[in-house]
Amino acid sequence: MIGLMKYSVALACALALAALAVACSDPVAPNPPIPVTPTITESFSGTLTIGGSNLHQFTVNQPGGLKVMLTSVVPSAAVQLSIGTPSTATGTCAVLNGLTAVADVNAQISGTATVPGTFCVSVADIGNLVESVDYTISVLHS
Repeated sequence: MIGLMKYSVALACALALAALAVACSDPVAPNPPIPVTPTITESFSGTLTIGGSNLHQFTVNQPGGLKVMLTSVVPSAAVQLSIGTPSTATGTCAVLNGLTAVADVNAQISGTATVPGTFCVSVADIGNLVESVDYTISVLHS
């Protein structure tokens, strides 16, 4: 009888510990939102001066695909093309991704906007401009 009581107490303790372990486990993280296919195209044009940089803002309404194309630079030149978030303190674009690019119909920068909000694209002289250039940037987003 005493052996049976010891077994019952041990079983009860084991069950209590198991229940406590389940109660203290980390919660399951929710599934991330499913990005939507980009459907909004915005175009930005301007003149880039020697040593200059220009910033253009756009708003992403929901998480989804993002593509940036430098579609035109006249006269032809390589420039810095970047995407980021606007910095109100400095009036610049806090770069998330950037590269040196020449005009092309294909996306030079692509990725996913994981949150809605205000983003920016910037174009800048990398030190090789000998005259001002006119440019056009297209941004495809959701």
